[in-house]
Amino acid sequence: MNLYKQIWDELSVIDVSEHIEKKGNLSYLSWAWAYGELMKYYPNNSYSFTETKIDDGTMMIECAVVIADGEETAMRTMWLPVMDYKNKPISNPDAFAINTARMRCFVKCISMFGLGHYIYAGEDLPSNPEQEKAKRISKEQKQAYVAAFLAALEDEDALALKELGDELKEDEDMMSAVWGEFSSKQKAAIKKILDQLRKHTL
Repeated sequence: MNLYKQIWDELSVIDVSEHIEKKGNLSYLSWAWAYGELMKYYPNNSYSFTETKIDDGTMMIECAVVIADGEETAMRTMWLPVMDYKNKPISNPDAFAINTARMRCFVKCISMFGLGHYIYAGEDLPSNPEQEKAKRISKEQKQAYVAAFLAALEDEDALALKELGDELKEDEDMMSAVWGEFSSKQKAAIKKILDQLRKHTL
């Protein structure tokens, strides 16, 4: 397997949500935790920084992270301006601001390997193929139940409505989702037909 893909497959599925720090509307990942995770999976790594002074007095930080695994190596680079608490570039930044920007850039560079990358996409949790598949299946099942209920309602098929209801009793979440798709008029009509069925079976 390609080393870049191997690293991505391992790091991109890690839930980093408990280690996110908030500043305003932006999310940051703790650099100490991010580096700890990187060391846990790929201890043979190195990183470096380069600072470039811009003509207007602001500064751009560049970070490079290299991961070695056996005879293979993988490298990612990332850039970030030195910014203030409002995320505006600082003119003639001091050592503290430069150090803060370095560590933020370091974390962002690690994210290029997969760790916490979804933070920068505005998401809360990493996508999980199995979870996404389950969501698709649930959506398809819900649509199928809704269609079956509507068909039975149109035919005034009380037995079909009862069977569908009995099936859904085993899955309260699905029952709630399906029931929420109907209008008040449709709900009343379904209840009326089922009530009539109960009276006939008593």
